[in-house]
Amino acid sequence: MSQPAPRAAAAARTLAPRRAQPRTLVPTAAPALELAETPDVAPETAPAARRRRLGVLPILESAAMAIGLAAVAAALWQDLAAVGDQDRVVPGVRLGGHEVGGLTASELPAIAEAAVLTALDRKLVLAAPGVEVETTARALGAVPAPETAIAAALRVGHSGDLLADLRARDRALRGEVDLAPGFRFNEDVALDQLLALAPKVERPSLATRFDMDNRRVLPAQRGTRLSAFDSLSAVAVGLASGADRIDLVTQPGPEVPDPWASIADGLDIGAVLASFETPYSTEAAYADRAYNLKIGAAPLDGYVLMPGATMSFNQVVGDRTGEAGYRFAAGIADGELIDTVGGGICQISSTLYGAAFFAGLDLVHSRPHSRPSAYVDMGLDSTVVYGHVDMKLKNPFDFPVVFHTRVAAGKVRVEVLGARKVFDEVAFERRVQEVLPFNTIVRNDSSLATGAETVSQRGMRGFKVVRTRKLYKDGQVAKTESWDLFYPPTTEILRRGTNPRGERPEPKKLPPLRDPARELRLVQ
Repeated sequence: MSQPAPRAAAAARTLAPRRAQPRTLVPTAAPALELAETPDVAPETAPAARRRRLGVLPILESAAMAIGLAAVAAALWQDLAAVGDQDRVVPGVRLGGHEVGGLTASELPAIAEAAVLTALDRKLVLAAPGVEVETTARALGAVPAPETAIAAALRVGHSGDLLADLRARDRALRGEVDLAPGFRFNEDVALDQLLALAPKVERPSLATRFDMDNRRVLPAQRGTRLSAFDSLSAVAVGLASGADRIDLVTQPGPEVPDPWASIADGLDIGAVLASFETPYSTEAAYADRAYNLKIGAAPLDGYVLMPGATMSFNQVVGDRTGEAGYRFAAGIADGELIDTVGGGICQISSTLYGAAFFAGLDLVHSRPHSRPSAYVDMGLDSTVVYGHVDMKLKNPFDFPVVFHTRVAAGKVRVEVLGARKVFDEVAFERRVQEVLPFNTIVRNDSSLATGAETVSQRGMRGFKVVRTRKLYKDGQVAKTESWDLFYPPTTEILRRGTNPRGERPEPKKLPPLRDPARELRLVQ
């Protein structure tokens, strides 16, 4: 068998450029021709003869070079053919990091199978914007196919194209040929993996919104969607090339309506103009009422009231129905405390009213409850009944204001946010003008024993009140507003038994009624 290495070395020496040797031109010793022998040709001068002889030399050198190259190429071709005939991998080739140069086709399977199994469980990363998930080729549906790697290894330097094979051998000797282990790819398995990954990759498109806790306006964001089938192609290419990281293909999500996009740059919620809180019970017996509070507060959170615009509470919050998610809970109707769908919603309107009062918004329309409420000072409440009684507020400032509501841990809180606080202070003043007695009515109850009585609803005295708002700037009252309010007395309802065999409840001693302070002043 021929030895490729010595011949290759000889070829290299032959192909190496030769250093030009200085040449000395020596006059020839041949006798000069006589003129008589060539009477029709002028005698040639000595310099011209020398030029003619020198011009022949490059031609002879080129011919010799061509003959040498042909000989070298023939020798290399014989070497390449000899190696190809032996079905042997050319030196320097690696397979999955394993050296396989010089191995024959019969020696390759063991190494190829080991390389494939190692590569199947090698960790790789599927990457998308904001998400990186570690997985393996096996989990992505790759199955061993060592025969493809064996065939690829034997093809290196054996294409039959002399120059291409020379280049391939040179790359192999320089360590640049490391073939990927052979896989077959189950697309169904990979597609299932990608679809399971999609929820982690995909991001919804978001309109302009508010970070209330940090009082920032967040610009709109275009969402991201995973292109599963395009990503499937990326996975196939990545597995075939032995990549450590495969970038999945994503597309922009759909655009969403953004009502504040046109004014987003002008929105500023960095200042708290005012805030107001009211308490609610967190006991289990009042869970439905607390639930209604959260339902009613949600539409107001992030509501933008533009300069000069007026908002309607009923329009923003909507009808309080079961379809809207509201539950039965205690509420005031015609002076009586009864269960009604959406019971408790007036606490939301009253808390918003208190915040608007101290923020300096225009109080366009409001009406107090038919009886004082336990959760808010008399004069700062505002009742609402969908379709009948509304509360309306107007923004008098030259910048938008935004409402921020929160219902948690026994507190309903409303903040009015904007670019700046307009008034240094806002004062609430209340003066009780008149106290009105309540009436008592008796209702027969056949479930109670004859003559037994129990209080079904506690009576409350009524009040005539003057409410005043004073708005201060630079230490002076800039504006004063007053309203006359009327809280009618709450009728006391007694249940009186009519059944001789009925129940006779034990009498309960009720605490004395407490009237509100005659005068009250609150300042923010």
